[in-house]
Amino acid sequence: MPRTTPADPAHAPRLARLARCRTLAGLVATLALGACGGGGGDTADAPPALATGDSATAPAAPSPSPPLPPAPATATASATCGLTNFAALALQRINALRAGGATCGSTTYAPAPALAWHAQLDAAAAGHAADMAARNYFSHTSPEGVGPGTRITNAGYAWRTYGENIAAGYGSVEAVVAAWAASPGHCANLMNPNVQHMALACARATGAGYATYWTLNLAAPR
Repeated sequence: MPRTTPADPAHAPRLARLARCRTLAGLVATLALGACGGGGGDTADAPPALATGDSATAPAAPSPSPPLPPAPATATASATCGLTNFAALALQRINALRAGGATCGSTTYAPAPALAWHAQLDAAAAGHAADMAARNYFSHTSPEGVGPGTRITNAGYAWRTYGENIAAGYGSVEAVVAAWAASPGHCANLMNPNVQHMALACARATGAGYATYWTLNLAAPR
């Protein structure tokens, strides 16, 4: 019958120390792996950014009949980043996209009616763009938790459906609308046949993550 040799009692303290060392080494390795990660703050020369579009919209209506003629550009934008023909160009670019129909990701949208500028949506969009620029954040929701639906309501617009697109770092109306049109979720907001009104705002920032902050509000009244 095989025999086992009892451990030499003289070696027991040494073996116990080795076991403790192995345990501590394993714990240190585990903690090091658990702490691995990375991140970086926004800088002044950060590339342009888009945030996921926010909306509270009714299901898309059936494809409308031929689109309405473009809405007249008799609009005044209150936050333009100093860009000329701001409201007229925003209406022209967005209504041209809607008039031609669009494919947003895997979804194809039929031509949609033209939008008209709305002063209350302008107030909501301008306020949010300015707030993001002043407080250096980039989100549909303010640090206090106020979202686009509340902002639009607080501006006096009683909405049935709304959508909001935001962006940062873009230098022109053409560039920001093109970026939204190329992003499925933002494009879907632009093509929503249920909205009737819009307003676009741009605010410049100093010492923030981006040089410009953009907000587009789209809505239909109750």
